Amino acid sequence: MSKNSIITASGKITSEIYHLDIEQYNMSRSCSIFFLVTPESIVIMDVGTSDDVDSIFEFMKINNFPLKKTQYLVPSHHHFDHFGGGWKLWKVIHDFNPDVKVLTTGKTKRLLQNPSDHIIRAKRTFGEFVGVMKPLPDDAYEIVKLNRPIQIIGLEKQFQLISTPGHTSDHVSPTLFDEDKTEFIYLSECAGGLLHSEKLVTLPSSMPPEFDFHTYIQSLTKVINLKPQNIGYAHAGVVKGHEAVRLVLKEHRDFSFFFRDFVKNKYLERGETRYVVEQFIEQIMQERSDVHYNELYSNYVVAVVYGQLIDLGFKGPK
Repeated sequence: MSKNSIITASGKITSEIYHLDIEQYNMSRSCSIFFLVTPESIVIMDVGTSDDVDSIFEFMKINNFPLKKTQYLVPSHHHFDHFGGGWKLWKVIHDFNPDVKVLTTGKTKRLLQNPSDHIIRAKRTFGEFVGVMKPLPDDAYEIVKLNRPIQIIGLEKQFQLISTPGHTSDHVSPTLFDEDKTEFIYLSECAGGLLHSEKLVTLPSSMPPEFDFHTYIQSLTKVINLKPQNIGYAHAGVVKGHEAVRLVLKEHRDFSFFFRDFVKNKYLERGETRYVVEQFIEQIMQERSDVHYNELYSNYVVAVVYGQLIDLGFKGPK
């Protein structure tokens, strides 16, 4: 079931949802974004960095998605790899549809409009791959309340931004409901990452400096209780089918506790972050990922280990 339930290719996932591997950092399966498409409107969930925008335009052209029908750009949270290119995409689409909005919360808006601190921290891990982040005009945003229905033109089902903090304090998960069923949740990073194409195994998303384990588990539990039929990961791809989704979400909950204990115990052995990172890569990482391993992934492990160490009280934010 695992292999058949995991989708890494770009394309149509449900009657309204499309998946796009934006090939962030010039690598496949590094970052996904999602489209909600009706006959009358398009909603784009996350956009990647400013360097990824051309991939979006190409995908829309191939699938005959008119730019003028784009109603909303929806950030899952303020991080550069998720919405760093929002300003750039909005400016192009605005020429075709002056009513296009960035649909988000007041908190995410403030963070997107003032990205300098985040960019400084991100460059420590990802270097120049972070692209460029710029503010938008104030009226580019439409501020909404979380966990409430949002009107999407031409959509008969219900669309909401579900509050799922923990990875960051502003994290949300765009969700599509069909009557009493949760048809699709774009998890982004509220339930780890999926970097294996055949096994329902996950990786952590405990990025510093905002990661909060207790809140993260609360959000993960909320998602599990929604019993989604399909889920999308920012990093990366899709899991389809209620049973496969149930299994991978439970797997991630169990793994989250394991990873926290692993980081704590390995740090107590030597008191060195690098030692924890090396032990995780050697003992755990390669069994949970079948993507090509490189320096960027090593830096990712450093980051998620450090995020846990901050939350555990062993380190302070840089």
